[in-house]
Amino acid sequence: MGKQYKNQDYLIKVGKKIAEIRESKSITQEKLQELTGFDTRQIGRIERAETNPSISAIKLIADKLGVKMGEILDFEQL
Repeated sequence: MGKQYKNQDYLIKVGKKIAEIRESKSITQEKLQELTGFDTRQIGRIERAETNPSISAIKLIADKLGVKMGEILDFEQL
């Protein structure tokens, strides 16, 4: 099996955007854990760009934060 592709700069931007949206809605990592079913450690790893989340994971987070997935992937505002 080949090595998974990982673009660290992109992961940092995705993580920052998720944290920014979550915080702007006054949602804690613990509340996002309740909403998504992801472990709070996993949410922290996504926000700190320590893991490469799947598209499905990003979609679920976007849905639970009440935003379109495109908002998480829009880095022009960073």
